[in-house]
Amino acid sequence: MKTNNNKGFTLIELIMVIVILGILAAVAVPKFFDVTTQAHNKNKQAVVGNVRSGLQLFAANKLVVSGTRSFPAQGTNMLDSVLDESPEGWSYSFAAAGDADSLIYSEDPAGTYYEYVPATGKLIAKP
Repeated sequence: MKTNNNKGFTLIELIMVIVILGILAAVAVPKFFDVTTQAHNKNKQAVVGNVRSGLQLFAANKLVVSGTRSFPAQGTNMLDSVLDESPEGWSYSFAAAGDADSLIYSEDPAGTYYEYVPATGKLIAKP
């Protein structure tokens, strides 16, 4: 008696596995890119929040030391006075007197940056 001892997969089985893997990849890849975009946005929010907190601490320290609550003036490297180092992916643009200092996130595809308003100590998002 002769037995068929076929070891292996048929072409149909291999094609079905490839189709299933393709469907899984088509679902997973967009989710991955969405997660990275969300991570960049959360990083941006965290850094801006930290800078805002640093500005508030600067003003509170000025109040304790000199009796007047004030923020760093424009064009005085204000971010250097409130941050120990530049966060990764961020840069500052120090303006001349009368212009706004800017905080720029290089990873932002929309090109949003933040202008510093010394009278209020606020960072305002600019498109």
